[in-house]
Amino acid sequence: MNATDRLIDALEQAGLAVGDGEPRNKDGPLTGRYVVVRPRQVMRGEGSIGDPNADRTPELQITSVGPSRRAADQVAEIADRAALGPMPAPDGYEWQQAAVYVTGTATTTEPTTDPTAPEATTWFRVDVYRYYLTPA
Repeated sequence: MNATDRLIDALEQAGLAVGDGEPRNKDGPLTGRYVVVRPRQVMRGEGSIGDPNADRTPELQITSVGPSRRAADQVAEIADRAALGPMPAPDGYEWQQAAVYVTGTATTTEPTTDPTAPEATTWFRVDVYRYYLTPA
């Protein structure tokens, strides 16, 4: 498994509904409280002089979604504990460090239905985590 798959597994074990790059999972579209995990583009060449491409520093974005600002923040707090907590290393690598790279602020979308309906607005928060990996 790679770093993205390990993170998705950790988030699911924390009890969150997780989308892999989109707001849906094996059960269909996600609604209510959930997260979406997306890998981000990163620079390579963080290894030693002898093998500059050996180490990896994947960055993974977690978008936490909820029906209110409070709900989105609560989902993000659960996701944060899972993203920074212990999890198996990706195949062929060892974890060296997990770090919060960007902490977002809960924000909202524009209402798309009756603005008085509770589901009219979706709140989301985007956080980015950087993982430092070395060959096993």
